[in-house]
Amino acid sequence: MLKKEIIGILPCAGLGLRMRPLRYPKELLPVSYERSAKDGSIRPKLSIEYSLNAFKLAGIQKCYVVVPDWKPEIMRYLGDGSEFDIPIAYLHNSSANGLADAVFSMRPWIDDQLTCLALPDTQFFPATAFKAMIQKMEKENADLVLGIFPTDEPQCFAPVELDQDDRVISIEDKPAFPKFFNAWGLAIWNINFWKFFSSTIHSIPPGGSISETFHRAATEGLKVYGVHFTNGAYYDIGRIDHLHLGEINRSMAEEFLSSEKNEIGE
Repeated sequence: MLKKEIIGILPCAGLGLRMRPLRYPKELLPVSYERSAKDGSIRPKLSIEYSLNAFKLAGIQKCYVVVPDWKPEIMRYLGDGSEFDIPIAYLHNSSANGLADAVFSMRPWIDDQLTCLALPDTQFFPATAFKAMIQKMEKENADLVLGIFPTDEPQCFAPVELDQDDRVISIEDKPAFPKFFNAWGLAIWNINFWKFFSSTIHSIPPGGSISETFHRAATEGLKVYGVHFTNGAYYDIGRIDHLHLGEINRSMAEEFLSSEKNEIGE
């Protein structure tokens, strides 16, 4: 395993316009239910908790959550992270200037640690995806590794082209005519990518996606790889037409319960 400290980031600074008329934070939507290990009661499991659990399964020991003025409920619910067994700190960003801008909020707080990015309004499996990505990072001495999942709607995401060695050739954000039926959904990077990100952040237009920065990194000399979870799945809870909760409840609950049992047994 990599010896460097790994820090998670969960950007929650969007306006959630795709969920209107709902004005409740989409990251706090209940997407399944679970039985409490403490008292046996049934409690809702919120969208953001799946990302926190995935961080824990990968051995990530602390997390930054990027929040704007209009989502104090996230801080109220997560607190300091003790209830979720992972220390949480908060970064303030109310610019609503897109994913790249929200993620870049973390830059002043990073030295040479590795950064893991998950999107807290999405669900994915395998739950242990970050473990495989960390292993890929170590094997290839990569600057950036993307977690890539199959999708039937690549035009809604950012499909990735890989070569035979899993090196990223290109990334296209929401293409009208996609060539590949996949999408990146997770990322881990080192200080080299942070430096590249810092040098390009001012050229990203307001509302810009980080996918373009990933693409530029891959085409401008950084070592960018992908791990393609061909049997995995990825759900965007941040779209009201994607709330297939029955399907998510079954598949995600089974996957995380299985992963957590395996962790206990190891």
